[in-house]
This record gives sequence, structure tokens and C-alpha cells, in this order.
Amino acid sequence: MNVTIGDKIVYRVVNKSAGRMFQKVLSGKLPESTVSSLTNEIWEEYKKRLPYLEERETPGASLVVRLSLLTLILYEKLTAENIEKQEAIKLTSEITWKVYNKLSGIFWAFTKFKAKNPIKRLEKVMNFCINRFPYNSPGYEMEIIKADDNEFFFNVHKCPSAEFFREHQLSELCSCTWCDLDYSLAVKWNIELEREKSLAGGDSMCTFRFRAKKERNSS
Repeated sequence: MNVTIGDKIVYRVVNKSAGRMFQKVLSGKLPESTVSSLTNEIWEEYKKRLPYLEERETPGASLVVRLSLLTLILYEKLTAENIEKQEAIKLTSEITWKVYNKLSGIFWAFTKFKAKNPIKRLEKVMNFCINRFPYNSPGYEMEIIKADDNEFFFNVHKCPSAEFFREHQLSELCSCTWCDLDYSLAVKWNIELEREKSLAGGDSMCTFRFRAKKERNSS
């Protein structure tokens, strides 16, 4: 697997703000020289490992696995600098959220012209992602269980990111840097998320249960 136009786009999107992200999150935790060189080091390591990365069934699944590889390399770089495992996971999660937040915001922005209800906006986002990109079959296997004005439920039976981290025996990293960020996204979108099962947690599926926030009585 060679470096593609998609890889270069991912690099440009991430690299444009990566230096600032690393400075903000890692300043004081690593030497400044290490922080400054981190972006290029991660990209060079990414290119070395890319030929060994399994090609996935769809462009969306391939993109997700490539982003997962970048997450893994960042985590490895932090632990190589003698940062304790749980702290390295926490820092990787903070940085991953900044990227995840930016990319997901693109999809969210388009929905504001078609719906005001946050749950209906989420439904439109997910319908696009599941039917077109990046969560389309067969790269992902997802099913919508319920969709109305107040609730949007779906299950995920196949997730290439969960598979990737499981293959590297780092499902905990997947849970904290990919899975748990869905809760942060729900907060940003002013909805609630419950998830009792997850592929990264060893279950047979991920259960997403998004609900509209209940109005609280002022009394």
C-alpha cells in the first residue's frame, strides 16, 4: 500500500494544526525540541508502516484505519518518551479529539440547513455516513434501530478501527481515543448518548443510543 492522494489530504488537514495541537497539549510534558519535531516524525513513521497496512473494502474504512495508525504512532511516540501508559492514552485522546472534532464538524455544519432538532440533524449525518461515506458497507456493518424526533438508535457490528487496535492488542487505546470521543461529540451536539456494549470492549457490537436532552424544571 503506497502513499495516496488521500494520505496526503489527511496529512495536510492534520499537519496544518498539528504543531499547535502538540504545543498546547504537550508543552511542559516533553522537551520543546521533541514537540516541534513530532509532526514530521509521526509522518515518516506512518510512511514506513503504510505498505504493511491491510487494504480495506471501502475508501471510508481505509481512511479510518489510516487515522487509527496515526493515533497508534502518536501513542507509541509518547510512551517512548517515558510517559506513563495511562497518561499517554489521556494525551493521545486529547489530541485525537481535536482532529475528530474538526472532521465531524464538517458533516454537522451541512445539516443546519435541513433540520433544527439535534436528533434529526444527527439522523441526517448518520444516514449520509452509513449510506455513502465513511461508514458505508462492507467496510462497516451498521444497522439503524430507531429514528424519531427524540431518539436515534443504531448498532455497529463491524468497525475497522476496533479491529485495527485489537490486532495491536491496544483495545483500551481504541476505547479512550476513538470510542469515548463519541460522548464528547454528543455533549457538543447537545444530545445524550448511552452505550452499553462496544466492540473495543470485547462485545459483539457497539450499541449507540442517542436521545434528546430532557428539559429540566426550573422549580
